[in-house]
Amino acid sequence: MVQVNQNRAMTGWLSWMYGVAYLALGSLVPFLALVLTQRGVDGVVLTLALGVLPLSRLVFGPLWSVLADRYQAPTQMVRLGAVLSTVGAVLLWAVPAGWWVVVAMMVFAIGRAPAGPVLDGLTLSALPDRSEYGRIRRWGSVGFMVGVIGVGWLVDNASIGPIEISLLATVLFMVLAVRMPSSDAMERVEILPALQDLFRDRFVRWMIPAAAFHFAPHVGNTSFIAVHLNAMGVVALWTSAAIAGGIVLEVFLMGRSQRILARIPAEHLLLGSIALAIPRWVLMAVLTDPVLIVLVNTVHGITFGMFWISGVALMNDRAPAAVSTSAQGLLALAVGGFGSSLGVMGASSIATTWGTVPMYYAATITAVLAFVCAVMAVKATPVTPSNGVQAAQRQGEHEPSS
Repeated sequence: MVQVNQNRAMTGWLSWMYGVAYLALGSLVPFLALVLTQRGVDGVVLTLALGVLPLSRLVFGPLWSVLADRYQAPTQMVRLGAVLSTVGAVLLWAVPAGWWVVVAMMVFAIGRAPAGPVLDGLTLSALPDRSEYGRIRRWGSVGFMVGVIGVGWLVDNASIGPIEISLLATVLFMVLAVRMPSSDAMERVEILPALQDLFRDRFVRWMIPAAAFHFAPHVGNTSFIAVHLNAMGVVALWTSAAIAGGIVLEVFLMGRSQRILARIPAEHLLLGSIALAIPRWVLMAVLTDPVLIVLVNTVHGITFGMFWISGVALMNDRAPAAVSTSAQGLLALAVGGFGSSLGVMGASSIATTWGTVPMYYAATITAVLAFVCAVMAVKATPVTPSNGVQAAQRQGEHEPSS
């Protein structure tokens, strides 16, 4: 009973932390390119400022995760990252246009890196049934949506903007991280053999490029949809609506992740969500009506939400118990590292040179590559009717009870 109450309290804290962490992200990322351009940042500095967030995830996301497993201290990793991201957010708010913007974004990004995979690992370890992961993770989507909608309105109607809102949310996340309960064992364990087993898995080897190619157009769309609509003469609130529509569906579906995974094999869910992205990017290239653009972006709830739920379930299934956080870090590396880097830098290069329409055609090609890699990954995984649920049960068998 004590353990149940502790887990319930922990998932409550994690729900709040997901919400606030992604509020900071949703307040900033969709509008960052527009805000920095208005501040006078352009060229190489703009590309690097947008690129350091995914590049830092590429290096520091896995590092935070491995340290969390190695020293059994995930809560401490989240706390350290929260302090560092707050320093970066303050710098981003205070520094003038120029290379200091890149430095500020780098500090912010390094600190934000554990907010994804390490929180995921904490959530999976706190849940008795890991197929309920989406019920907790959906609050991150809610926070992201609140940030997008709120900042979209503020950009059009007030003097406060994305950087200020993101700073406030980042400070709040730091406060929550410092006060959150901790079950860290704080002891050094050997994880190298388990990591080697994870990296030898054919599913994992194909899943990394599949996730990266799939997510790259998503982050390019999020970063440049404001620019895309602004070029059409559409006000910023339509940007908020386009992003929020997909997140509403994402929140709805994530809240039902346990039922979905019980009825649809995680492998099939993965393939379907990746395949649906192909027509999404084609339509974004050809549509000009903002209402239709909002409708097309609603499928984000499937192309990202269901992709993420199935990806977490499958990675959890393949991971040895000793490196469960590192496995989620590897998925975050593929998505937030490789995928975001490719998306931001590729989208920046194409959009600033040829415009956003060619960017969406390039996104379509990238989505096709993602689907091919996903098919190869699924071929290495036996399909079961409730893969995510069975993964949760198997993972629980290897964890010590307290």
